[in-house]
Amino acid sequence: MDMVLIPLFLAIALGVGLYARVIPQGNGGWWRFAAATVALAVAARLAGHGWAATLLASAAEFLAVGMVWSGGTAEARAAARQYLTAVALAALCGWTALAVIQLGAVRPAAPWDRLAVALLLVSVALKLGLVPVYFWLPAVARASSAMTTALIVAVVDVGAFCELLALRDVAPWIFVDFAPLWIGLAVLSLLGAALLALAQRELKPMLAFSSIDDMGYLLLGLVAGGADGMAGAWFGILGHAMGKIVLFGAVGAAEWHLGRAVTLDDRGLSTPLPVASAAFMLGALGFIGIPPTLGFIGHWRLYLAGAELGGPLLLAVLYASSAMALLCYVRAIHRVWLGPVEAPVAGRPLPRAAALVLLAFAIAPVLFGLAPNGLRPAAEPHPHVAALPTETAGGVK
Repeated sequence: MDMVLIPLFLAIALGVGLYARVIPQGNGGWWRFAAATVALAVAARLAGHGWAATLLASAAEFLAVGMVWSGGTAEARAAARQYLTAVALAALCGWTALAVIQLGAVRPAAPWDRLAVALLLVSVALKLGLVPVYFWLPAVARASSAMTTALIVAVVDVGAFCELLALRDVAPWIFVDFAPLWIGLAVLSLLGAALLALAQRELKPMLAFSSIDDMGYLLLGLVAGGADGMAGAWFGILGHAMGKIVLFGAVGAAEWHLGRAVTLDDRGLSTPLPVASAAFMLGALGFIGIPPTLGFIGHWRLYLAGAELGGPLLLAVLYASSAMALLCYVRAIHRVWLGPVEAPVAGRPLPRAAALVLLAFAIAPVLFGLAPNGLRPAAEPHPHVAALPTETAGGVK
């Protein structure tokens, strides 16, 4: 798993760096915070499943706050404070939960096992901005540059989710025995975030809520487990990372051109920005799971896992969420990118380096969707995971 994630994080860092050289993303401190965030996320993956990885991943989250702060505006500083609050509470809850269960090696006797799972649920919800504690993510999306939010979603959040994948191997009881709680959180995020995305008029908050919606899918795959659930979560998180880089990058290109935030009231941006428009469309197709993209590989497995986990009712929830996501992206494409130009704006052209980054991340999910086996993680759990025994109140098993 890490042998795929580490090159992905490095490729994202390279792409975002090239993009940020020609389309500035913050003040001078932004570069230091962005580089340190990615470096710590990579180090956490190299460390495997353990306290070192947990602390490194938490450090990456705290440094990501600096990227938001470097926006330099009062709105950015307010969003950074909200994000810092979420990160601090998530770290406190997560560290406490992992200490109680000894990183998954021990299942404590009741009620300590319930307390640990409750704290872990709160930590995960805060880290990923899930419904109902999503308060920081749309605020960060509105106040920050496009690639700031993209790095948080595609590197920091993806790293946090992959820690959950490792925990699913070590301590499946956390997800199996408390499945209704995890399913409830996933369903709230699926339906709530999809509705909130439809309610947005500005594109960056819409993409932020779309990320929360997608995390609901991935969380269901994690709870379901099995071949379909775990493969769906794995392919889904890879598509999630690549998709958000290109979607936020395309909107950032439009903001660069217009000199302001992009809303549904804008029209015809495909005329001055054909590459960004094409990239956004390809990114949207992959993100909502249209074949032959990597998103499709993940989503249809998640549908199968959802049907096995919750039957027709949960499948209906998945269909409803997908329909709203499709409507959300179709509306954005039709109105913002393909709509007629009502009042031509003499804006800045898209720099060539940014265009190349957008095309690379837009085409990659299609190529990987045609040959996904190269991204398949090893069947065996991570060596750090395999080395951990599982204990109960009665001893080791």
